[in-house]
Amino acid sequence: MNEKDIRTILGSFLFSGDDVTKTVNSLSGGEKARLALAKLMMQKANLLILDEPTNHLDLDSKEILENALIDYPGTLLFVSHDRYFINRIDTKVVELSSEVAFEYLGDYDYYIEKKQELEELAQMKVNESQKAEAIVGKQTTSKIDKEAKKRERQLRRSIEQLEIEMAKINEEISKIEDELCKPDIFQNHEKVLELQTQLDNFKSEYENLELHWLDLNEELENIIL
Repeated sequence: MNEKDIRTILGSFLFSGDDVTKTVNSLSGGEKARLALAKLMMQKANLLILDEPTNHLDLDSKEILENALIDYPGTLLFVSHDRYFINRIDTKVVELSSEVAFEYLGDYDYYIEKKQELEELAQMKVNESQKAEAIVGKQTTSKIDKEAKKRERQLRRSIEQLEIEMAKINEEISKIEDELCKPDIFQNHEKVLELQTQLDNFKSEYENLELHWLDLNEELENIIL
């Protein structure tokens, strides 16, 4: 590369006149950054990886870098917090998380807009899901309430029927006990044995009905509560 081409490249990075002949050690921080960019562009690599490329650059150097990268024909992969720089340079944003890398085809403003749309869509789906669950829950609760009411009516009828049967048996028990207290019956051993057997059977039946009555009442109380 001849001196004219070198001066042309350096001129595009704001090096002119005596600046071209300066030693690297005599350059300012901004000038060194511009020189590094010039060398980078001259390498003609097809891939550049840049980490916060605009950090510590003055406005002129940032503009030179942006223009050079816009004209760069290869692929750029860079990390930057400079929103203006990103919007000027990038054509694609890759969002990295611990689980996935998500790609947005556009500049930073498009990325922000699209991300907001996706978040709103996700929230909408959550709201719809919660609404559907609430409807199903309400329907389920309504169905359970109807079944509980039906069971309550069944229990009340069964309890009422048991109480009628228990009252009849209790009446029979009272009659037999009265019979056993009569002198003529008391002296008749065979009759006493017969009545006592009937009495034991009625009492056993009454106890079974009473246990069933208690179980049904307990179930009824649980439904009501």
